[in-house]
Amino acid sequence: MGTRSIVACLALAAAITACSEQQESESVAGPSLAGRPTDPAACDPNSLNSLLSGYFPGNSGSAAKTAKDAMIAATVGSDQRLNKGFEVLQEIGNLSRNQTVNGTAGSDLAKGIIKCMYDATTFAPTFPSDPIYNFAPALAANTGGAFYTRGDGTGTETPVHGAAGVIGGTPDILSGVTPLTGTWAAALAGSPAKKALIYGYQVTTEPFVYEWATIPPATQFAGGALVGLCDGNNPSTAMVHESNIGVLAYESASPICDASYSVTIKETGWGPRALAARLAHVLVDALQPQPLQALALKSGTGGTATTFKSKFKKNAVTSVALTFTTKPPSTIKLGATVTAEVRATTLVDAVTTGVNGVCVYLRGTNNNGQGTSLTGSHDQRCDVIAEAVDAYTSTKGSSAGFASFSFKATKNGGLIITASSTDAAGNTGVVGRDGQTFGTDFVKANVKP
Repeated sequence: MGTRSIVACLALAAAITACSEQQESESVAGPSLAGRPTDPAACDPNSLNSLLSGYFPGNSGSAAKTAKDAMIAATVGSDQRLNKGFEVLQEIGNLSRNQTVNGTAGSDLAKGIIKCMYDATTFAPTFPSDPIYNFAPALAANTGGAFYTRGDGTGTETPVHGAAGVIGGTPDILSGVTPLTGTWAAALAGSPAKKALIYGYQVTTEPFVYEWATIPPATQFAGGALVGLCDGNNPSTAMVHESNIGVLAYESASPICDASYSVTIKETGWGPRALAARLAHVLVDALQPQPLQALALKSGTGGTATTFKSKFKKNAVTSVALTFTTKPPSTIKLGATVTAEVRATTLVDAVTTGVNGVCVYLRGTNNNGQGTSLTGSHDQRCDVIAEAVDAYTSTKGSSAGFASFSFKATKNGGLIITASSTDAAGNTGVVGRDGQTFGTDFVKANVKP
């Protein structure tokens, strides 16, 4: 009996040892028993399965889970890890355009995936606590939320749309984003893996304000991105104002707001039902006696952004002031290159704000009011005016409205340099807009041999 007890004890000890070794091996090989990270921006692989099941009902999350597993298996910081993370994010967006989702659960899942894609501790503003990282409004697709991935290998070149009535209806486009020229891959060439998450949501109805953001934050759009606000109204003074930047250079929003886009989008959630509804409306309307313009597609106002700095709204720009922010020196050497800078501004909500997309012209006169030519910089978006130089206002740092000049004086003597926005035909206004009045500014200099 004593021998059997000893054997039993040895067997039990061996089993305990084997179990202990197995547990130790599992804890090293997989994330399931690993310690939880204390930094809220750090990757937590252990949480992802529960986050997936909390957002995707039934088996609808199988593709997302497969991509998640591949993401975690990939090397940290690699394009493979990013690409698989983007696959999960796109699945999150697809579901939101097919059915009403739990936005809070979707937001938590998106944050969890993003933390494992990037070093989110470097994000500004602070991730994930800043309100800009609440993805729930963007996942409310039926009320205008937008949550899309774009870039190299995503397989789509359509604009990103925020639209009401996406689920089972005819989408009513509220706002959208598309590259100003070229492809999404080209526009996002400077981003890791040439991709970005672009998301947005309506902030207020009156006035209409829409917020767009990206992951990674402050993603740069090479060549610029067109941001459209689609309210069916585009008066000649309307421009897009972006908070923290200023008034954006005007662009037509028709590539975004044109309702025909709502029936050509191939992504999940914008399919045959929307197409059938759109065609039904067109057929009914075609039978009604009405002017042709009644069938016109939705319009709006657009602006050029190089990166997103929060909220976008439409603003009437009727009066613009021009001010020298960098003046030429008071004494200029004949034939020497001179630099100067002028800023175009308007009032937005009683705050002086820069205006992009303005052609500013510098002209020279002598003390008797006779013209004296300036030679130098020219922008192809502006008219060529004899004996004058011009520049197009754009963003400097994080503020809009700056025009930079490089020019030479061609005559000795007193010189008055005037900044205006009057072109060769005597017209004034922002490129693509009209109805604005412009102030002028001038500086005096003495040109010496």
